[in-house]
Order: sequence, then C-alpha cells, then structure tokens
Amino acid sequence: MKYEAIIVGGGVAGASLALLLGQAGMRICLLDKGSPSRVHQTDLFKGKTASLNLASIELFKKMGIWERVDQYSKEFTNIEVWDAEGSSAITFNAQDISESKLGKVAHNNNILSSIFDLLRKLPNIDILENESVLSINNGTESIEIKTDSGLDLMANLVVGSDGSMSSIRSLSSIPIRTWSYEQTAIVSLLESEIPINKTAYQIFTSTGPIALLPVTVEGEDLASLIWSADKVYAEKLLTLEDSEFLEELKLKTEGKLGYFKIREAISSFPLHQLHAKEYFAERTVLVGDSAHTIHPLAGQGLNLGLSDVIDLSERILSLRREGRDIADAKMLKAYSDSREKVNLRMVALMEGFKRGFGSMNPWVKLARNAAFSVANETKFLKKKFIKEAAGIT
Repeated sequence: MKYEAIIVGGGVAGASLALLLGQAGMRICLLDKGSPSRVHQTDLFKGKTASLNLASIELFKKMGIWERVDQYSKEFTNIEVWDAEGSSAITFNAQDISESKLGKVAHNNNILSSIFDLLRKLPNIDILENESVLSINNGTESIEIKTDSGLDLMANLVVGSDGSMSSIRSLSSIPIRTWSYEQTAIVSLLESEIPINKTAYQIFTSTGPIALLPVTVEGEDLASLIWSADKVYAEKLLTLEDSEFLEELKLKTEGKLGYFKIREAISSFPLHQLHAKEYFAERTVLVGDSAHTIHPLAGQGLNLGLSDVIDLSERILSLRREGRDIADAKMLKAYSDSREKVNLRMVALMEGFKRGFGSMNPWVKLARNAAFSVANETKFLKKKFIKEAAGIT
C-alpha cells in the first residue's frame, strides 16, 4: 500500500498531524503500537491533563475539535508563581497581554477521542493499530516500513511521533542528547478546600516544583497536581498514607488552597530530558516527544509538540500544492532548524527555572527574590514571558 505520508504514533501530536493533512486531501496512514483510538467513554476524563496555550487552542479550532474539547475544559486567567524558600512572588494575568484567558486545561483522552472521531470519517486516512515498526528502508523516491505483523507499507515521507522512546528515531539513526532530572513526577486529581477557580499555581520548593492547575471533571472544579519531587523525597512521599501525603502537600503549598482530598489515585513517573540533535533523516521527520521532551513545570510539552505539527504541516502542504516532493531534504532541514531553535529556548528557560529555584545558596536566593520583584513590576518582561508561554508571536 502506498501513502503520501505514514505517521507512526497516534498520540495527540501524531493524530493532529494526520487530521490536518487528511483534511487537506492527503493519503495518510496513522500507525500505532497500541490502540489510542479506542478510548472508553468512562475514561474520557481520567488520566493525563494538558495545559493548552492560545496557539494550541487556535489549532484545535482549525481542526474542528475545539467545540467538543472546550465543553470539558477549564480556563485559567491567572498564574501565581512563588518561591517557598523566600519572599519572591509574581503573578501573570491575561489582561497583561490583552487576552481574556492565558489558556485552558483539558483532558488528554477527550482530546484524542475528539480527533479520532473525525479521522474515522475521512476515507483517505487508514488507522492501523497494534502494529510495531520493525524496519525502515529508503528508496530514491519513497520509503518503506515493515511491521511486526508482516505489513509492507510505502510512502513519500515517514513522520515519527511515537514518543520519547521513538522506534522511528532509533531506526533512522538520529542521535539524541539526554539526561535525568533526578526527579519523579507525582500526579493526581484533587479536591481543594478553597476553590482553585481560574488560577494556575506554581510553587518552587527546595525539594522540587509543585504545579496545581484548574480542571473540570463532570462539571466539578478540581485541581490537577503535578509535583516534580527530588528522587529520594519522592520515594518518601509515595510511601505515605493518603492523609500524610495531603498534609505534606498543604504544608508545601503554604495552605494556599487549604486542605485537599484525593479524587484520582496518585501515580508517578521518572523525569528526564531528551533532545534529538536533528529532527530529520532521509524521508523521515520527527515531531513532539520523539524529537524533544521538557520538564513539566511549565506545562509546555504538548504545546511545543503541537507547534511542531503546525510548522511541519504548513511546509508539507506548501510543497504539495507546488507539486514538489513533500520529503524534500531542504524543507525537512528548514523545519528542523526552525523548531529546534524555539524548543531549545524553552528547554533553556525551564532548566534555568529548575536550577535557579533548586539552589539553597543564600546569594542565589537573594538574587531570585530580586529578579522576581523586578519581573513582577516590569510590564515589558511580564508581557514577553507570557506571550512566549502562550505561543503568541
């Protein structure tokens, strides 16, 4: 079977790219080793949540899924950031950039379900699930992949959107830089004594940052917890009884939201940084976590992946309209150079935050308190930072 493009990985980034290209009339194969299209209705509002910036929201509107996603999302108009080890604090407000909101928090499963509902309606899209890629072979005008079930698939271009352990990246011999943050992310859904309303909270502590995001579950306002704790401390937290864990969280958040109740079981996963040295090889290109991962403290991982999708889809469709090869090496390099610059800038920013707020050096603490004070009082700096995070240029 010959396709214009084979997209390997049916997460939000890969499925979004398939829908954008499919809506433009391209013959697409979306392949995944699991079954992302089969999200059960009872699981739509369970599991991961995503903080969507304004650029991602505009993309979902273009794709035609936003109305459904928005029904079950929660907007945030403010972000409060403070240092638990000092007196520094800063507040970002949508009004600072003349917007009504800074973003919305949505459920990953609901986003995926919305995308696949539209993908299934397109006759030019084939969805192949429970298929793993075994090999890639490049020809002069096409690329062939073989799957573990014995399928031979041909395309002009292969897109790797199969996550941080990407088989496409590995089979294409694309080198990576990687290191561990020596932290564990602890996540859960919580009910808070004091309503979180439309504010996202980011608290920097000596043992790692804590994020609390407003989220809606079946009409009820809850808080999505992402606690990036140093490994040894995380091991201690995960052995605590729920009541002890919640008391520790209340202490670390300085009682800002009062007491908490657990509404979804606590889970955890290790945090590491990964970045491909290039986002492409011959007739192959990477998007999302296949190309880069980032610390979750600012909730930018999915937004960066969707920005990859926007950039790449525009370049592919432009070449296609001109009747040119959509796997043109110059285009793939231009995409790689463009996205790498943006993504590395965000990685550096998040790494700076993590290192700066992880230090207990009294001089560093004094400096960051002063920096927070200056940033909070300087409209230009606040505006620039918010626009970067919101995906506004």
